[in-house]
Amino acid sequence: MRQLFDDVFLLEGQVGTRPIYLPVLRGKEGVLLLDTGCAEHVDNLILPGFATLDIQPQDLRFVINTHPDSDHVGGNAGIKRWSPRALLCCGDADRKMIDDPSELFRYRYDAYRPYGVFYPDETAKNIRRDLGEAQPVDLTLRGGERIRLSADWEVEVLHLPGHSKGHLGILDPRNRVLFGGDAIQGSVYLDVTGKPALCPTYLYPESYLQTCQLIEHLDIDYYVSCHWPIKKGHAIAEFCAETRAFVERTELLLKAEGTTELRDACLKLGPLLGAWPEPIHLELVYAMAGHLGLQ
Repeated sequence: MRQLFDDVFLLEGQVGTRPIYLPVLRGKEGVLLLDTGCAEHVDNLILPGFATLDIQPQDLRFVINTHPDSDHVGGNAGIKRWSPRALLCCGDADRKMIDDPSELFRYRYDAYRPYGVFYPDETAKNIRRDLGEAQPVDLTLRGGERIRLSADWEVEVLHLPGHSKGHLGILDPRNRVLFGGDAIQGSVYLDVTGKPALCPTYLYPESYLQTCQLIEHLDIDYYVSCHWPIKKGHAIAEFCAETRAFVERTELLLKAEGTTELRDACLKLGPLLGAWPEPIHLELVYAMAGHLGLQ
């Protein structure tokens, strides 16, 4: 666990070989947890972190999911069992998938089966495990909502679509920081040793680029995501530029290849776009489906 500012902490764990960072904002009027990781992270990351911070079940006021992915919502049921009175929140457009892990698997992870791209049975089984049990959302958000954590500390919910339709972030003006989840992704996800592990997985290129522009123009000093190192000062603009460049290069390469077949596009462009392991090329399916207008 790392302390970022007064009463702001980052729970540091892993998803496979990749890092995961879950922000905790501890106000005098309640605690806000951003994302719940995979199902296993409740017991091996979140609750041990809460114990270190002396956070009790009655202290947890808001649990906000940035978006519907197994490593961001899988711990929802476990956290609600621990703190039944905490409000579980997500983006309004993402509620259907976050409410029901089977819907999330069907519409996110298995959505491209008709195009010949789907996970092997063992991988699919692990994804379902990480998604955890169903846990209905208590409150949906659309951006612009303000949450008071202390008498002198208020944060704002931002709508940051692109990786999902309802992706959320938390803007903390007091500390001049945006907690952005997976809203922008640069050109690669790195593993804990710094090696390329995964390609960007945005779904909606146009809104993704608009989100990138929004972040670039926010009056902040820090950008804190869930899988990338903290960006400070000029590094924020550089990460935005890297994000934008990847989207634009993907679009150009796709046009140059002239393919409209989803699986073929992933396999042809993967080696041109990144140095991640070869099996990861098919993970480009999310972005490629967006560029091909299949979402």
